[in-house]
Amino acid sequence: MTTIYRFGAFELHPQARQLLQNGDPVELTASAFDCLAYLVEHRERAVGKDELIAAVWGSTEISDNLLAQTIVRLRRVLGDNADEQRCIKTLPRMGYRWVMATSIVSDAPCSPAAAGDEPVVIARRAPSPRRRHLRWGVALLLLVAVAGFGAWRFHGRASKAFQRGTAVVLPAQIHAPEEWAWLRLGLMDLIVGDLRGARVPVESSRTVVNLLDRPEQGGAAPLASYALVIQPQVTLDNGRWHVQLEASMRDGGALQAEASAVNMLKAAHEANALLLAQLGASDSDRVASEDDKEQYLLRMEAASYAGTLGVLRELIDNAPADLRTTPAFAYAKVAFYCDQGEYEACKTESANLLDRLPARTQPVLRGRTLAKRWYVYFREHKHAQGAQALLEAISLLKQQNNTGYLAYAYAQRAELLSMAGRFDEAQADFGDARVNYALAGDTAGVVGIDESLAELNMQHGHFAQAVPVIQRAVGQYERLGMRQYVPPLMTDLVISQKMLLQHADAFASTERYWPLDKQFPEYTENIGRHILMFHRADALGGMGRAAEAGALLEQVLAQIDADPHGEPGLKATVYMLLAKLALQRGDIGGAQAWIAKALSGHLLAWDGDQRDTADAWLLDALIAQQAGDVKEIQRALSAMQAWADKLSSTDRDDWIAIRLLRAQAIQAQAEGRRETALDLLKQAMNRASRYGVPELIADTGLAYTLALLESGQVSEAFVISGQLSAWGQLDWRVAWAQACVYRAMGQTESWNRYQRKARELAGDRVLPTPRPKA
Repeated sequence: MTTIYRFGAFELHPQARQLLQNGDPVELTASAFDCLAYLVEHRERAVGKDELIAAVWGSTEISDNLLAQTIVRLRRVLGDNADEQRCIKTLPRMGYRWVMATSIVSDAPCSPAAAGDEPVVIARRAPSPRRRHLRWGVALLLLVAVAGFGAWRFHGRASKAFQRGTAVVLPAQIHAPEEWAWLRLGLMDLIVGDLRGARVPVESSRTVVNLLDRPEQGGAAPLASYALVIQPQVTLDNGRWHVQLEASMRDGGALQAEASAVNMLKAAHEANALLLAQLGASDSDRVASEDDKEQYLLRMEAASYAGTLGVLRELIDNAPADLRTTPAFAYAKVAFYCDQGEYEACKTESANLLDRLPARTQPVLRGRTLAKRWYVYFREHKHAQGAQALLEAISLLKQQNNTGYLAYAYAQRAELLSMAGRFDEAQADFGDARVNYALAGDTAGVVGIDESLAELNMQHGHFAQAVPVIQRAVGQYERLGMRQYVPPLMTDLVISQKMLLQHADAFASTERYWPLDKQFPEYTENIGRHILMFHRADALGGMGRAAEAGALLEQVLAQIDADPHGEPGLKATVYMLLAKLALQRGDIGGAQAWIAKALSGHLLAWDGDQRDTADAWLLDALIAQQAGDVKEIQRALSAMQAWADKLSSTDRDDWIAIRLLRAQAIQAQAEGRRETALDLLKQAMNRASRYGVPELIADTGLAYTLALLESGQVSEAFVISGQLSAWGQLDWRVAWAQACVYRAMGQTESWNRYQRKARELAGDRVLPTPRPKA
């Protein structure tokens, strides 16, 4: 169900992405519509500029000037202006607020975003061992997107009837014996391939199948927003195939194309060629292979789009002998193994296939295979090597002007470049991927690339801006019926909420995917499932249910150990969280055992996230501090300092600097150098405040507050606890810092109130014993 808003002569339909004035559609750019919808939906409060920019464009890198121009256009459309501000009120130095009287007029079945719109939030990928700190480049700026669409509008060869939108092909209606039922999706994909070969933007078959499989959407009704809707129909009559294509245009126009032949594929290609001619587009450059082989490959594609992976595996296993030797079948196997996260098969089959694909004679298939092979480099943590391999894929696909596959190659190289720390190059690749997905008409691809914007915000510490982008991406995938892409996004959402100290919200987000077997039975990728379990445990710990969290983490370890290709980087982070939970429960011996495992060998090197390594060394020092082991504190700091000295300036960011200062302060405290310790904690607190991540502020703030109290500096401690007070009802550390300050000030009532709150939030965690002032 979706809400419809009415204000004045206007009606706003957020899910259908329509603005009506007296019942007539009003044209708005995608960003202007998103801006309007966000303001109306949050009309009960003011919306800050950064929040609005993040929600609409997905990046705080967008200029205020672009936002101001969008507001001006909206006011003009709504009959408002900067003087009257009847609809959108400007709040100086703050942002904007929707002020026009608005009513909710009805609830109606929701529709997906129009195909021509550009939703905001990455192409589907196997999730990394720890997504919190992956370094993503800046995704496509709006100007690049506009330029891309402008180039297509002037140089595309499709007719004006659908020049500004995307075509969509429905599953075929089959009038033939049951053995030909696979044509329902197979013929659909064949037509999509022909359209793309003719440079016609067309929605992916997978997106359409997922959308139509949702009964609440009422069949094909949601597709009315597409510029061109094609319904194929195929009939077998007396050994002859008749293929009919009926194309409906958004303006009410209709086209029809028919062809007949003894061979079904020939009839389908001929009918599509006739339709393309009517549209003013050139015929497809797709060349049919031998008919029986092409039909079998189409059956495999149909099974893939339908999500019947068991059927697809059976088709692979039982393929005819003469088909097994073809490169096209070999690629279908590679795609299946890599997409399913079957590492060994993906690696072996893709390497064998590349040996058979000369760039000169098989450029497209070689490029597609290289792009799929990104998963191998990801699993082996060979990010720079993988990025170099995908350079060849991009070059080959660019020469063929194959926008759909080219977009995928750009996206995968961008991810590998991000993991290698080459952010400027990744930024450019994400932009190119987004443009090419848009040109190919692949809505899901655009949504996927936009998801990178959320991760970029997370990397820069802008978690508040990331949350609405992630939430919208989740909604878009769910509206498209593509729930299998939601779990990795939920990981980002949980991380962001925890960094904002929104522990209850983070736990509620894990409830949306828990238990996994019930909520997402189709999500079978082992590493992805283990990551979701890890963050469920982290959220449980945030709610003060550390014992439950520990039990779940031990399940994760057992499953990783049972996998011969288990992810060592994830194993290190599991050990770290187990050590942290043990420390919080007062189990010092358990904490020492777990952190020793995390720091042993090269597990953290496999993690690839320098911030996790910094967290691990700090945790080791904290555990040693609780154990009173000065030598271990000194050893931990020495090792941490040596590690940090080897980092590049890019890797040694604020997060790592703050953690290093904390560890140095612990050593100074252990050695009795109190003033030095306070100075180091002050530096850490100042950097944490500038960086702006509530998790770091609260964690550093508690340590600094307690150190100040131990030194008898109560008034200074009061100031620091005041800086933390915004989170006093959310996080036990903040509540405990406030309680300890009030105790030192002799304010018994406030001490009792805040210590009760701290104990409530801490759950089964042990609160630090407040020490008397010096």
